[in-house]
Amino acid sequence: MAVKKKSKKRGAAKAPAKPRTKMETYRILAEKTDLPRKEVVAVCDALADVMVKSVKKHGTYNLLGLMKMTLVRKPAVRGGKMVRNPFTGEMVRQKPKAAFRTIRVRPLKAVKDRL
Repeated sequence: MAVKKKSKKRGAAKAPAKPRTKMETYRILAEKTDLPRKEVVAVCDALADVMVKSVKKHGTYNLLGLMKMTLVRKPAVRGGKMVRNPFTGEMVRQKPKAAFRTIRVRPLKAVKDRL
């Protein structure tokens, strides 16, 4: 019977199993700033309101030099045009889609340098 060797990758940091929840983030911010958790929640809610209002009004918001949020408007698509299905290769009729808005979030230099 052969013995299998376990391979160990050196220097590789183990990622957490799950991302932090909103409540865990509030708790950590409260510990680092020595503020009550209720005040941290109020500040984060106010920041979210400022972000949404700025993106709606100006189409962009720069979050403290960490990331930039940009409003992207996607135009409506008329249906009926024949397009190729990339999976099967057959030609299918395109479905109409209504116009919609979405948010694009980009990391800025401060975040990129820290990663």
